[in-house]
Amino acid sequence: MESNPESLGEDAHFICQERQTFGVADGVGGRAMKGIDSGIFARELMSNYLTALRSLKPKGDVNLKKILLKAHSKTVALGSSTACVVTLKRDRLCYANVGDSGFMVFRGKRLVYRSPTHHSFFNYPFSLGNWVQKGKRRASVFLGEFDVEQGDIVVAGTDGLFDNLFGSEIEEILQEHGGGSCPQDLAWTITTVASMNSTSEDYDSPFAVAAESKGIEHIGGKLMTLLSLLL
Repeated sequence: MESNPESLGEDAHFICQERQTFGVADGVGGRAMKGIDSGIFARELMSNYLTALRSLKPKGDVNLKKILLKAHSKTVALGSSTACVVTLKRDRLCYANVGDSGFMVFRGKRLVYRSPTHHSFFNYPFSLGNWVQKGKRRASVFLGEFDVEQGDIVVAGTDGLFDNLFGSEIEEILQEHGGGSCPQDLAWTITTVASMNSTSEDYDSPFAVAAESKGIEHIGGKLMTLLSLLL
């Protein structure tokens, strides 16, 4: 099925600086076979999350899972999406995750942590969704946390990023461009490399390596639409 030229892509994100919280989501592209643009679902989910954050009392706690389920309950668009929401609580990065959107933490330009992903089986990540007859589908929300230090760099994105760039390659980008570069420039560089890798027929991508480990043949990168990436 050809992509909708008016589509805004399947990825979405939000940043709430006052709550030191951000999120990324990736609409499940397979729903397009049934005429459903899951990008609309992903964008509404993230928008509802941001609205819920801003409605909290000034000193209210950011309960990532509770707010995610609330945002999902208020999302009316059909479709399904992965989601990862992250908040900074003092020196601890706390997150709630559904599926394979996530983040990496770099310290001294070296990868020190990657959030885990969760799949039903290969290339079928857990997701939150809305269906015409079955209503809302809730997948398990996994919680985690990681102690961070001043100067750490957090790179967040959807599978469009992590299926096309190894952590070691992001390390190389940070080592080459990290000194003095603004976050927006670094994000653009990382996105550009991931996009180039996604169309390569020679690149032994993380997705290809993962597929091979499951006995599935895949050569090159994994095509992606709109990539959400935050630093």
